[in-house]
Amino acid sequence: MKLVKQISCKKGGLAIVVSSLSKWKNRELVDEVMDEIVDVHSRYKSFAAMSQPEAITYYDRHYTP
Repeated sequence: MKLVKQISCKKGGLAIVVSSLSKWKNRELVDEVMDEIVDVHSRYKSFAAMSQPEAITYYDRHYTP
C-alpha cells in the first residue's frame, strides 16, 4: 500500500491509481486504500501534486467500481 500512496502523490499519479482501483474487486480494500491516499495528501501537502480536497474530488469523479 505504501507504494500506491507514494504514486498517488506524484503529478498524474492519482489518475493511474484511481484507474487501477476501478479494476479491483475488493471494495473494502479499495475504500481502505483511498482513505490512506486522502490522508497522505493531507500529511504531505507540501509534496503532493494535489491538495486533499482535490484528491477527494478527483476520486469521486473518476472512480467507477
